Amino acid sequence: MTARPRSKPRGAARPEGGTAVRSVRRALAILRAFRLTDRSLALGEIARRAALDKATAWRLLATLIEEGLVEQNPETKSYALGLGVLELAAGLRPGEDLRQRAQPVLAGIAQATGATAFLGVTHDGAALCIGRVDGGEAIQIRAWSIGGRLPLHCGAGPRVLMAHRPEPELRRLLARPLEALTPFSPTEPASLAKALARIRDRGWELAVDDVVEGISGVGVPVRDRSGAVIAAISISGLHRHILDKDRPRHLAVLREKAQELERSLG
Repeated sequence: MTARPRSKPRGAARPEGGTAVRSVRRALAILRAFRLTDRSLALGEIARRAALDKATAWRLLATLIEEGLVEQNPETKSYALGLGVLELAAGLRPGEDLRQRAQPVLAGIAQATGATAFLGVTHDGAALCIGRVDGGEAIQIRAWSIGGRLPLHCGAGPRVLMAHRPEPELRRLLARPLEALTPFSPTEPASLAKALARIRDRGWELAVDDVVEGISGVGVPVRDRSGAVIAAISISGLHRHILDKDRPRHLAVLREKAQELERSLG
């Protein structure tokens, strides 16, 4: 249900630089505290991730619950993102043309490979999934849903995106702490920099166990007419579906479909 706009209280502070902006930022910090691997979070963990005290986090969570953006389990008292978040995502406009044109391409990849196919873009220092089609394999990958974020250094598609960031931004990304999603996530800057150079040279990436153990992925770039990388197409699945010894399966399909998408973009 869409929330009704509330009238502004008499004497309310202007948004510029006031407490209203601070409250919005804190509420967004709470929403961003939820990660793909989280089914639910306790109040203390939400407060820690959002860098807030528990009392402030609790008050903001109460408002987010009223707006349908967060839900609370009455038994465990833990919190999870609500369906209202999907309402917001439904109105997302940036990249709409890219998403629409990619949808049949992703469907073709999923049908040809049986794997889950993804379309990712760089957003706010992370890899954002804006397209996804599940394949025909019995076990499908739930680690990167539409609207979900992954660290740029974890996963085949995200690393393809990271490899093609502008050099100044890439230096900043490598200089910040690198989160480990599994024991196999690359977190050593020098080694990661070499891996990113290999991606640029060969035009694809293979990821093994670094997002979810037991899962592999293959990714390739999508370029605009100027040659700039604007997105990455990738697939993921169980090792036996993605790997042929230490080489990626389905690389030819991904490359062909990436070129098809590039042609459709003009």
